Amino acid sequence: MRDGYAGTTTTRVVERAGVSRGAQVHHFPTKAELVAESVRHLARKRATELADEARALEEGPARLELVLDMMWRVHASPLFAASIELFVASRTDADLRARMVEVERDTTALIYALAKDLFPERASDKPFRDALDAALAAIRGLALLHFVDAVDERRWRALKRRLMAMAEQTTH
Repeated sequence: MRDGYAGTTTTRVVERAGVSRGAQVHHFPTKAELVAESVRHLARKRATELADEARALEEGPARLELVLDMMWRVHASPLFAASIELFVASRTDADLRARMVEVERDTTALIYALAKDLFPERASDKPFRDALDAALAAIRGLALLHFVDAVDERRWRALKRRLMAMAEQTTH
């Protein structure tokens, strides 16, 4: 979506992908479906890569900090930026909104499945799940600031310290 949602046309996508218009319409009848499924596909692919990377981390206190850093990298990426553009566009496009609700549910489910895999002893604990919800909201909020003002590393480290402290409180 280098041209943004408004500048994306199915004709341009068909040309870039080298497929026929008929194939595009058969698989993705609407622009909303095409772009939402593209984001879903990329999100799943990225989630799989991150899950593999996270599983390779040693267990222990440092694991949570490294996972938070991974979550930050994802939310400071072009994929997150494209997703946000689609969420904003979905405010006035009911078809896109329905698709993006599905994408958001899938993405959040992937995050919770990874948390359960990485922190099995805590994942079913309600305070830990609440902390994860808060962490996602805070990371997404800080990532939104990239659109209007570059978020420096200092701001991320400060937020990460607060998130780590919040997670630590859930163990007591």
